[in-house]
Amino acid sequence: MKFFRLFTVFFLFLSTAALSQEKIKHSVVSGESVYSIAKKYNVTEAEIFEMNPKAKGLLQLDMVLFIPKTSKKKTEEKKSKVVPKGPSHKVEPGESLYTIAKKYDTSIDKIREANPQLDSDNLQLGELLALPKGVKKQAEEKLSKAENTKIIKQQGKLQKHVVASGESFYVIAKKYNVSVDDLKKANPQVENNKLDVKDVVFIPGTEEVVSNEKKAKTERKKDIENSKKEEIIPVADDQTAMSVMHEVLSKETKYGISKRYGITIAELERLNPQIVNGLDVGQHLTIRGVSKNEEVKTIVKEVVASDDTKDMASTSDETVAETKVDVLPLSADAAMKADFLIAKASENLGVRYRGGGTDRNGFDCSGLMFTTFRNIEMTLPRSSSDMAANSGVKIDRSQAQKGDLIFFATRGRWVGHVGMVTEVLEDEIKFIHSSTSSGVIISSTKEPYYAKRFVQINRVLN
Repeated sequence: MKFFRLFTVFFLFLSTAALSQEKIKHSVVSGESVYSIAKKYNVTEAEIFEMNPKAKGLLQLDMVLFIPKTSKKKTEEKKSKVVPKGPSHKVEPGESLYTIAKKYDTSIDKIREANPQLDSDNLQLGELLALPKGVKKQAEEKLSKAENTKIIKQQGKLQKHVVASGESFYVIAKKYNVSVDDLKKANPQVENNKLDVKDVVFIPGTEEVVSNEKKAKTERKKDIENSKKEEIIPVADDQTAMSVMHEVLSKETKYGISKRYGITIAELERLNPQIVNGLDVGQHLTIRGVSKNEEVKTIVKEVVASDDTKDMASTSDETVAETKVDVLPLSADAAMKADFLIAKASENLGVRYRGGGTDRNGFDCSGLMFTTFRNIEMTLPRSSSDMAANSGVKIDRSQAQKGDLIFFATRGRWVGHVGMVTEVLEDEIKFIHSSTSSGVIISSTKEPYYAKRFVQINRVLN
């Protein structure tokens, strides 16, 4: 028995000595996070969490963490630099083992067998994967002259899109709500699926759009000809003003008609009460114009968010234009940045609210955004109102995407709160922010409190 006890004590001593050589003790100081500590010791956050389960919560001052001396990080980096022999595939944005296996008509298991360096399904952008034996890179099928002529004729009926910087087949397909495969089939002239800036691609399924555009051009020509023949009717109570009759054409709007004749929408509806609920093609409208000597003024106002749920300012006989900018969808690079920022902000879920706070000891709303965007070396202003006024460009709510900043009026009519968009659904936007009551959480614009106080959205990622 004594021998057994001595052996046990000796074994425990050796185990403790071995463990002490494989880890480092670190005492948490003010302002530190798991991310900053992992970066300091060149290890992964997952490795710290594995050795310190309590670190998943809020870090406390002087809290002792065990840090591994050797990290798998370097090993993984070496593995990612493996250059495969034979046919290979370079990982592109949005790709997974499933999509790659489908592309080469093989299985995920065979790809894993050909790439023993893969420890998980998480692929790195630009990583080279060896293709399984017997699988060759897809060769583009050469089209016959007849097939080529048929495609060119078909392309003449499709809507054209000029490729902008950062756009890929995936980005364009998402913009027009078509599949990537259909988009590629409609554009066999693109070699190796590589798009360059100012390339022209054709959008499948847009034959009707092009046809309608041609009809609209024809109707506009007729409209110009008809406008020369419009009947001018004197108005008895005002000798300087005159009225004309206008026939509503396809796709015309009240805004377009009022702009054409230099009157307000309210005046157009007053003269034609039958159009309050909308226009009908073929309707005849009475138009009140102004004499040539009278100056036409268009009043432009910036819409100030009010506290009602529709977030609209009321107007009378004035044309109101919002100072918002139309923007393209996020480029592939910006979309990856948005996903990265959302992941970094989500690491702080559950952290308490603290006025002026910019670390895991507590964040205020702008502090969370300030700290999150510093991860991509972008410095935002330090208050929500300054961010709303000076960061990026104000866009329409319908154009919201992940990574955009979203603002709310929590101080009367003025911006007092900010968050970052994490998900966009049909009629709902989800965002991560630091609330005074619950700390860092994800909320929705469908929640009554935020629905009532929504102000604007800013695009800050290029």
